Amino acid sequence: MSTSPQQSSRAEQHLTSLAQLAAKLHANSNDADLWRALDRTLDEVFGHALFTVLAFTKQSGATRLYSTNTNLHPLGTRNKSPPGNHERVPIGNAPPPADRAAWVQQVLVDGQIWRGQVREDLKAAFEDWEQLWEADLGSVMNIPIRLSGSTIGSLNILDEEHRYDAAEFELGILVAQLVAAFVNRVANEAAKKKTM
Repeated sequence: MSTSPQQSSRAEQHLTSLAQLAAKLHANSNDADLWRALDRTLDEVFGHALFTVLAFTKQSGATRLYSTNTNLHPLGTRNKSPPGNHERVPIGNAPPPADRAAWVQQVLVDGQIWRGQVREDLKAAFEDWEQLWEADLGSVMNIPIRLSGSTIGSLNILDEEHRYDAAEFELGILVAQLVAAFVNRVANEAAKKKTM
């Protein structure tokens, strides 16, 4: 099976982006440079209008470590879940979204990428769907970051509807695994700061 010149060029671009990210990680660059390199890599490989990184622990739930839009998704603890339960506490008295439990199972427990293709998918999984819609976001790809078989966080990219319909999940997993140790370190440092 032969590849077209366009496919070869795209594969070369992806490899270059991944190599640049790996070089930054290998050189132990400062955190700001690493976040920018990760942001750039995901933008070049998949594209995004919003990119966030969440760390997950049973003790403190979800902590947002990085966001390209801190007005929409600020940094810091996103919620406090009961021990052993990664589900987000509902906002106000609203019940959790219909597909939230399935999202938790797929991303946090099974370590599989979750893709929302249209705005209604965001509504079914996320409490802040109205804010996402207002920001003209209609699709999402949540890429689990795993260490030793456990999900420690996720890379979350959002854009217009159907942006990720043809996304190659393998590339997302590759990026997530490249940054797993970095994200784990930053998450541990953030957790230590909270306890001081």
